[in-house]
Amino acid sequence: MSKKNIVLPGRVLSALLHVASVLMLALALSTTSKAYAQLKDNPNEYEEDYDFSWLDPDKKIYVIQNRKYSKERRIELMLSLGLSLKGPYSDGSTLMGRGAYYFNDQWGASVVGMAQSNSKSDTLRELQSVSTAFPGIRNVISFFGGSVIWVPSYGKMNLFNNILYIDWPIELGIASVSTETDLNTSVGRPAKITNTTHTGLYLSTGLKFFVSRQFAVRLDALGLYYSAPEIFKGDISDETKVYDNYCLSLGLSMHL
Repeated sequence: MSKKNIVLPGRVLSALLHVASVLMLALALSTTSKAYAQLKDNPNEYEEDYDFSWLDPDKKIYVIQNRKYSKERRIELMLSLGLSLKGPYSDGSTLMGRGAYYFNDQWGASVVGMAQSNSKSDTLRELQSVSTAFPGIRNVISFFGGSVIWVPSYGKMNLFNNILYIDWPIELGIASVSTETDLNTSVGRPAKITNTTHTGLYLSTGLKFFVSRQFAVRLDALGLYYSAPEIFKGDISDETKVYDNYCLSLGLSMHL
């Protein structure tokens, strides 16, 4: 099997994550424009709440200033399930929990914990069927961290004559990452597992669809980056490299 056939699946998975992020951004912008269209014919709807006549005589700014579900000084708890997009040699599923506190509707802080289950990918199984050697693999098994939340945009969308209110959160944080490495690189030999912990950074973004004042459905994409010793021919070298781990998740959040 050629080297190109082995690397290609990992590139496809990374590309899918980037495409998903672009689609999330496009959907967030689209919902804001739909909200504007819905209220364009009634610019006085929020006249009693805001007075921006000095800034916008047509009162079009009311459309983006009104927020039905406020998060200010509220706690959010979330649980989600997802898929790991680790790379060409591993498949995985994730279980993630979050706890967040919002200082206002734009800024907050959160703690995040994730457990990840890993298994051999079809690419690795195919490689092992035609070769007696395969690369050493490092997988994330869990991480725990804290982040700053920024909500730069929100909007609403008409779905089957029902209005959905949407937030677009972005998180940047630091995490303690637990990894598992199989140093065995030969087919037929027992696994040689070593566990290590590293410090990393993570970036998360997604869309939150409010079902009610208390509940919302969340679609999230998360990228985790950490530095760890490189694996070379079944040994851990003195040189380090930056590893990454991506996941897409869908979950339910509750606002207290």
